[in-house]
Amino acid sequence: MDLKQINQQLSKKNLKITRPRQAILEALTHASGWVTAKSLFEELAKQQANIDFSTICRNLELLSSSGILCRVDRDSNGIFAYSVREIEEHHHHLICRSCGKISPMDFCPLQELNSSQTSGYSNLECRFEVYGCCQACQGKE
Repeated sequence: MDLKQINQQLSKKNLKITRPRQAILEALTHASGWVTAKSLFEELAKQQANIDFSTICRNLELLSSSGILCRVDRDSNGIFAYSVREIEEHHHHLICRSCGKISPMDFCPLQELNSSQTSGYSNLECRFEVYGCCQACQGKE
């Protein structure tokens, strides 16, 4: 997804296109792979963008909760990595513990639950990540 498409999505979701948000999205669209808030902050500091770390964190959270970005706990340590969402449908991720490669998968455990298991709950959402060793890294072991 390019910046123009992202800005259209922001408008559809009634989210303002602020200067800090635009700088974050530009950096994400030019990034090669997944980035953390810290690495994004360091990149924007190099570009002399006047943006503080808390603004980056707030925007990453807003953009991921609104479906513009994907968010994963790549290293299973509570530090999230972000990427522009390339697949619009609900999906989850396979993450290699060795090289950090992240691949989308279309299986969702929430869809496997029946209504008696979720009785009394509404507006359900889930985060599901599977960790393992990708095929390329298996050959290195």
